[in-house]
Amino acid sequence: MITTQMLLVALFTSSVVGCFFAFKLVDRLRVATPKEHDFMLKKYAVVMAAGIFSLHAGYQFLADNIPKVSQHPIDLIGCMLCSYLLAAAILKTVHKKRLPLRDLLSASAATGISGYLLSYFYQISAGAINIRIDSWTALFSLFLACLTAALAIVTILWLKGYSGKLEKRLKWMFSIEIALGFLASHTAINLSIVHNNMLIGQPSDQADNYLMLLLVLVPVFLFITSFILVIFYERNIDLAQSKLTFRNTQTVNKKFLAYDPLTHLPNRDALNQHLILSAKRCDRNGESLALAYIDLDHFKPVNDQFGHHIGDLLLIEVSKRISNAIRNCDYVARAGGDEFIAVLSEIENHQSVVTVIQRVVDALRETFVIEDHVIEISCSVGVSMYPQDGNLQKLKLNADAAMYKAKENGKNQYRFFDAEIEQASDEMQQTRIELKQAISEQEFRLLFQPKVDAITRMVHGAEALLRWQHPARGLLSPNSFIEAAERFGMIEEINAWVISQACRTISQARDRGIDLSISVNMSNQQFRNKQLGALIQSILEAHAVESRNLILEVSETNAIHHQGQFKDTLRQFKQQGLKISLDDFGLHPFSLTHLEDLEVSEVKLDRSLTKNVAVSHTSLSIVEAIVKLAHALNLNVVAEGVEDEEQRKALVNIGCDQMQGFLFSKPVEQQYLFDLFSKLQSQSATQNLF
Repeated sequence: MITTQMLLVALFTSSVVGCFFAFKLVDRLRVATPKEHDFMLKKYAVVMAAGIFSLHAGYQFLADNIPKVSQHPIDLIGCMLCSYLLAAAILKTVHKKRLPLRDLLSASAATGISGYLLSYFYQISAGAINIRIDSWTALFSLFLACLTAALAIVTILWLKGYSGKLEKRLKWMFSIEIALGFLASHTAINLSIVHNNMLIGQPSDQADNYLMLLLVLVPVFLFITSFILVIFYERNIDLAQSKLTFRNTQTVNKKFLAYDPLTHLPNRDALNQHLILSAKRCDRNGESLALAYIDLDHFKPVNDQFGHHIGDLLLIEVSKRISNAIRNCDYVARAGGDEFIAVLSEIENHQSVVTVIQRVVDALRETFVIEDHVIEISCSVGVSMYPQDGNLQKLKLNADAAMYKAKENGKNQYRFFDAEIEQASDEMQQTRIELKQAISEQEFRLLFQPKVDAITRMVHGAEALLRWQHPARGLLSPNSFIEAAERFGMIEEINAWVISQACRTISQARDRGIDLSISVNMSNQQFRNKQLGALIQSILEAHAVESRNLILEVSETNAIHHQGQFKDTLRQFKQQGLKISLDDFGLHPFSLTHLEDLEVSEVKLDRSLTKNVAVSHTSLSIVEAIVKLAHALNLNVVAEGVEDEEQRKALVNIGCDQMQGFLFSKPVEQQYLFDLFSKLQSQSATQNLF
């Protein structure tokens, strides 16, 4: 025979299992996609509401003051609706990315009120009449219900991001205590609803009621005490384990600011701490995580064209889109500038990572409207896996290398770290180490290739060409090391050395009676330096060189993609008397469209345009059109890659001003440059005599 005590134990056990099942529902919501999330939230709320209602009905059945048969279906429906509102309030709150105090208080109040109304409507539906509310008891029971709801919400939130060793045990422990809180709240609410009709046998001794209220406080205080003890243990005994970590919030340590002030995402310090905890969890459970390095494509032109204010607003919107694209179990931080890092946890398979990353790429591909400005950007994403792709330090480097590979492949896409990238990344890291040595040991050299007059062949100047005298690999061209220099922040130091050496050569040429102009190639990154003009001026003054003798070459592609930035720097150069040459001209499909807007002094026709002018009428016609347009804009035209006399004559016939190529000289060391200058000058004078 089933006794009342046995039924009570069964109901309480069901409550504990139901609480543990609620933890599982929250975990499933964490890994849901945004498209699935709303539907799953509603479905799980219905499941939880059914459980809450069933447990409530069971507890009421045990109470000797509640009828056993429902008499009012409408009130019963109201009771079920309150169960749903209670469940929805909890689930909707605990799945949030952040939980401000006001949201916790409002959710707790909604949950407590729903719980109170649940009991009230149930008793009315059961046929209770002449109901009156004992005010003080009702306030106490409502406070108890709200307190229990708040503790349950905070507990679920904490356990959702918990990375400690005893996750399952803690879930069972708090399931028991939440169930006790539920029972205590239920008892207090029943005691506050007083009945005066014959159907209800209300206890006559009110002192017994208050004694029972005092007893129901015991599980609540037990709940609070255990929670505080666990948090104290986590903070003070084992700091290597998880702290009170809500998704995308700071993790206890207040020695640093955990948030990026602009986007309010976690910063790099908070990310590092989260990665350490996540990696330990993966090691303990045999799981994997993915680290996605997200870099915006063409973000710099937004600042140049619309200003930094619009750029900042764009970054805020980007952070929102990324946060909405990832799952609730994932974590996103701002690494700095236009770079973000997402950590994807609870990975079931490779496709689950692809799904999340593709959503991020698609989200950022959609048009942004910022203060009436229509802005289109994209992102390149590199993904590495832990522990497959190395430890945490290597994980970031590998994701970064994969991101650069995605940019090389055309941007607006993602790329997973693989063996090909690993080899390239290892080579890049080795190049970084060797470049540091090259700078300190002064292993760089400059070669010079003369620029001559197209008709007279008189030397007008030379182009300085950077080379690296590698101790093991010999003489290296910039193609083998410039990318690494730019990536690891060494390009400015190298380019400053190039400009200084070029000015020193100009000064030495002047001492020999040679008025020499030298062109130096500038990196795009250098134009981001607002102090570039002052730096160049100081180098010119140090070598007593006039600004007219130094020509700065910038690639056409960089000039067009960074027009705002380029123009600002160019104005400063113009004030200083410096000249700009547009290098590799003709490679970009919109060259002619933008040429009028670029305040340059000279264009250099790329060798791919000039190599066939002697044999192809089409090539010659194209080059002739470019030359005429450049002359119309009062620009000097230099043809690169001139290797034979027929090519020279063809370029002379269409009006090229100057030439550069193997026909006149290969790149030479400085010590041979002055002799070559005199030799070419003599040849030019001799040819002009005939």
